[in-house]
Amino acid sequence: MKLTDIKKLLDENGYTYTEITVSSRAEFYRQKGFKPTDDTGAFILLSVNNPNHDKNIELIFTDASEEPEFYDLEFGNFWYEMFGCRDEELPVYLSEEMKRIIQGEAYIIEATDAKTGRWFFDAIYYDLPDEDLNSMDEFHRTLSKIRAPKSLWRKLTGRTDVYEIFNWTNYERIVK
Repeated sequence: MKLTDIKKLLDENGYTYTEITVSSRAEFYRQKGFKPTDDTGAFILLSVNNPNHDKNIELIFTDASEEPEFYDLEFGNFWYEMFGCRDEELPVYLSEEMKRIIQGEAYIIEATDAKTGRWFFDAIYYDLPDEDLNSMDEFHRTLSKIRAPKSLWRKLTGRTDVYEIFNWTNYERIVK
């Protein structure tokens, strides 16, 4: 899908967004705490700003040309890795996923090293009526492990991690 197709999809669904030209993909992802990349090219980003906290929905495009191809969807720093999705499936998948996010049905856990800011874990969980798609039991198990006291080994190594737990409406940060 091209930039104009995505904008049309967002407009049809009533989403307000801003268009941003990011000057360097490498710098953009470095600031997010991800591994360095050699790609210093510019690209276009459409951002659906979250009124509840700073974890936005971002639609990433391949470059900064006049009509770039859609590349990926991000919520906060969670990458959906949609670059392999077929064009005929993409409009429906994007609409459904953005609806899940904004309705608060998609929960993200992101973890980074507190000292370096480097990412080491992320996951998405869904609170959906369909039991086969609902992963909230797993979400709560993971959250219990995060909230549990630090193990002796973790205390000895001195490592401190930052966990960001959020959906569209709620945000929690745990440093452990």
